[in-house]
This record gives sequence, structure tokens and C-alpha cells, in this order.
Amino acid sequence: MIKEFETTWVENWYEISELPDGVTAIGEPKHQEEVFSYLVKGKDKDLLVDTGMGVIPITQALEKLRNSSKELIVVNTHWHFDHVGGNGNFEKILVPQNMDEIKGLLRGWSHENLQRYGFFDGFHKDGDSTLPPNFDTANFFIPGSKNIEPVLEDRYVIDLGERIVKVIETPGHTPGGISLFDKTNGLLFTSDLLYEGPLYAFEKESDPEKYLRSLKKIRTTLKNQIKTIHPGHNYNENIYEPNLLDEAIKLFKMARAKTTPDNNSHDFSGVVQYERPEI
Repeated sequence: MIKEFETTWVENWYEISELPDGVTAIGEPKHQEEVFSYLVKGKDKDLLVDTGMGVIPITQALEKLRNSSKELIVVNTHWHFDHVGGNGNFEKILVPQNMDEIKGLLRGWSHENLQRYGFFDGFHKDGDSTLPPNFDTANFFIPGSKNIEPVLEDRYVIDLGERIVKVIETPGHTPGGISLFDKTNGLLFTSDLLYEGPLYAFEKESDPEKYLRSLKKIRTTLKNQIKTIHPGHNYNENIYEPNLLDEAIKLFKMARAKTTPDNNSHDFSGVVQYERPEI
């Protein structure tokens, strides 16, 4: 069940939603990716989950959201451009301990690669252009992240003070992607692993078999502990319904068997987008 929350705007680009349990969603709904980063507040430290697209520095949003005297821990869930665009605004980024992720982060995203992935075609809403003033579409790129510390592996603990966030390795969408779980509040930050909408597991860097194993891992280890899912796209909060995870697993199994999911028979008909590959 997706909730609506009162929102404010920063630089007419970031849509800010104050959610329960000390979480603030930092959304970028004016681009077709509709990506979300999250600020998670602890007693002693704050945590930023992903750094957005880099269109407007995410630090401009953070300045209005947090006490700057507290330490800020910044993490990347994976290396895709819509989650790492603001990396250059920070001194240190904690990233997955995975060579494919590290290489992608060090490489960055050239203008040509962003163009190839449709980045510059995504600035529109309801038929109108959403390009921010002075945004340089002719030269924009995301430089490689030299400020990374590859320490995020299974069960890595981030202590924010009276709030413990644990890393869960959930590869599949990318080779070393992670999710984050706040056990105290029952919050699962899934990034691109799980949400209502198409899940992308058939890109060249993806592995649908590992994706399926990651979903099963979440179900086995956390199913009865999750209260809320905070995903990386489309919306910022989902009151957890177990059949969302069950349906994702079911449809991935169908994809593995090279059968077409029957969208009319499932409560979450769009949870996996699958097309039979050419043989």
C-alpha cells in the first residue's frame, strides 16, 4: 500500500517527503527514472542512501534537512548513474565490496554512455519539458568516483547511534548490489531490487538467477521482520505486503522457465517485466 505524504521542493528539482521513523525521501520525479535517495537520521550520525542523478547537487537538499554538525555516512547501493550522480559532492562514499561495482564507480558515466541509456531524453512530465535552468545537456557527464571505500558486504553494520543499519548483499540487478535493513524500525531499503513496477534483470550486467536468489534470501531471512519497504524508484514508501515479494519470486521463476507471466492472474501484475529472449 503506497501512502501519500506532504512534500516540499528544493531548487524546484528535489521533492522532499518527511516519512515516519526518521526517514526523509529525496526524490527526483521530474526525470523519467523517478529515482529516490534517502536520509536516515540517527542519534549520533546520519546516513544517506545513494546520491541521486547529479542534475542538481544533492547537498543543496541536505543543507535544508539535517544538522551539519553530525557526521554523515554516504553509501551507494550499486553503480548505476541514477544512484551515484552526486558522489563528487562528498569526501567518502561507502560502496559494495565487489570488483564489478568498483570498476563501474571508478569509470563513471561519460556523456556518450548517458546518452546511450536515454538519460537526456528523460526530462519530461505530462508532455512538458522538465529541464532545470542552466543544466548543460551538451556536456554533462558523471566523473568516476575516486572517493570510494569498498567495505559494504553481507552483515556489515552501520551504527548511527540508537539505530543499527545492516547491509544485505542482493546481487542480480547488478553484480554486487546491496539492500539495507534497519531492524529496529523494520525498514528495508531495496534500491532497485524490489518495488511495484518493472524490475530490470536482463541488462548485460544483470543476472536473473542471482536476482531470484536475492529475493529468496530476503524472504527467508527478513520476511517476518519487514514493516516498510523504501525502494529506489517510482514511490518512496510501501507498507510491506508479503505477496509483493512472493509474486516477484513467482514471476522470476516463470522467466527462468522461459514462460510468459500471466499478468491478469497476479495482484502485482507489473512487478517483473519479462520478454522471451531470442534463441
